Amino acid sequence: MTSGDGMIDGDGMTGRGWAAARLGSVRPARWWYWVAAVLVLALLVWLVAFTSVLGVRSVKVVGARTLTAEQVRAAAGIRTGAPLARLDLDAVSSRLSAVGPIRAVTVSRSYPATVTIRITERTAVGYRPVDGGRVLLVDRDNVAFRSVKTIPAGLPRLLVTGSQTASAAAALVAGTLPASISKTLGSISAPSEESITLTLRDGRTVLWGGVDRSADKARLLSVLLGQPGRYFDLSDPSTVISRTGPGN
Repeated sequence: MTSGDGMIDGDGMTGRGWAAARLGSVRPARWWYWVAAVLVLALLVWLVAFTSVLGVRSVKVVGARTLTAEQVRAAAGIRTGAPLARLDLDAVSSRLSAVGPIRAVTVSRSYPATVTIRITERTAVGYRPVDGGRVLLVDRDNVAFRSVKTIPAGLPRLLVTGSQTASAAAALVAGTLPASISKTLGSISAPSEESITLTLRDGRTVLWGGVDRSADKARLLSVLLGQPGRYFDLSDPSTVISRTGPGN
């Protein structure tokens, strides 16, 4: 028998008939393959996003100094077993940023089950007294981040008015000073942002002026404190004035 659409085999079926029969037997099988693939994909999505199979089982804390890792974990509010894929890292960062001693935070996830929290804690550059005999520790950003009963050694008192600008200027200057100078200071006063004055524990005073060129002023002060004089005017670091007293 010859081939061709009109060919009739021994069962009496033409070529088109066999092709149609084969197509009919294949199409349902492929359809089920697609259904199976979709079901498998849906199952995987469900397992990853809505179950604890790839849930949080470990929260690592890096960078904690005064805070404990447990305090950081508690503030993060990450539920054990929460699906890692759906964990809102921005929300976790926001909760941690609201913790006073934390200056900066990054949160990351790594599969299969770990969240890593990296924090940078604030560093006190001075303090402000408050009611009840307590003091507030202040960082260089002028953020009062902790209340303590005992004044930490080596920190100056920040004497500021109600002006937020002057207060911020005093904190910024305190943060500019090296620790070797900070520990010699009794106070930093800022009646205004342009009239900042440092008072050393031995009674010497330094007119700092404004916050401009603070790094230059800090370097000069390190040298001047080893020189005679009770009063130093660093408001213009290009013309340093040293006197035995404010009026001399």
